[in-house]
Parts: sequence; structure tokens; C-alpha cells
Amino acid sequence: MSYSDSASQILDIAEVRMRQAGYNAVSYRDIAAQMGIKSASLHYHFPKKEDLGVALVQRYAAAFQDRLLKDLSDGDTPRERLSTFVNLYETALLDHQLICLCAVLGAEAQGLPRRVSREVQIFFTQNIEWLTSVFDEMSVSNPDRAAKTALSLLEGSMIISAVNADNSVFKAAADLILSRGFYRND
Repeated sequence: MSYSDSASQILDIAEVRMRQAGYNAVSYRDIAAQMGIKSASLHYHFPKKEDLGVALVQRYAAAFQDRLLKDLSDGDTPRERLSTFVNLYETALLDHQLICLCAVLGAEAQGLPRRVSREVQIFFTQNIEWLTSVFDEMSVSNPDRAAKTALSLLEGSMIISAVNADNSVFKAAADLILSRGFYRND
């Protein structure tokens, strides 16, 4: 996905705002004010807020996958790949003080436009599939369940950590996921 400089700037501003306050807290008027332009100018790039939301989630998902692949090495063990995945979430929360965009939007799923909700669902599905393959390589007895549990722990602990201004909640979840006890065979 390639966007003009203006569209990229719109998406950058919208992403931070949505990750901090959710879909419904973002308005074209606020984005335009931050950019120093008229809100009508945003409609040129994204005719409806739903279009902005879809583009934003697609860009976020692609960037997440790109960062994951960039951070992986050819010889990484499945455990190292799992650690790299967890570190992406940790960096977002601890270094940038931001919650995963799709965690925020997922919490609003019932009030989101259908197309935006669908993109969030795709993000989660892709990550569950990726984690399932990692847990499968680790010979976990139920890799799909382990993947769904790991992703749920990461997403949920980000939210709880942000609400409580206490990153130890996330750290505990990350440590659990990376511990051998989490994925031991039953």
C-alpha cells in the first residue's frame, strides 16, 4: 500500500488518536486542525470515516507483519520467533505507550462499520494463524488453543496495563507466554 504524503500524514494522526481513544473519538475536524487544513481536504483521500478506518487497519496490519518479518532471522527457533512476536507488543506498550490498534478497535467491534470490523478480524486471524504455526513447530498438543490464548493475553494485558498505568500486568502476561509452562504438552 502506497499513500501520498498527505494521506500518510492523515493516517499517522488517525492511528495515534485511535490507539489512544478509539474509533469514535477520532474526527476529520480534529485531524484537519492538527494538520492545519480544512476537514473537507481529508475527504479527498478518504471519502468516509469508514474508508479511513479500513485503510488504517490495513496499513497497520501490513506494518505489523513487516516489522515481524524484519525482526526475525532465518535460523530463529520457534521459541525465538515467539519472543520476537511478543516483543512487538512490548515495544508498542512500553516504548511508545500505545495499545495495539486492533485491540482498541476490537473492543469497539459492535459499534464499528462492518468493513472496519472485518479488517480487524483479518488482523487477528493472521496473527492466530502465524502463532499456531509457531506452536505447532514447538510440538504443542493444541497449537490453535495456545495461539488464541497467547494473542488474547497480549491484547488484553495491553489494555489492562494502559488503564491501570501499570505495565507489570503486560509483563506478567508476556513472561507467562514465553515460559515453557505456558506451552507444555498436556
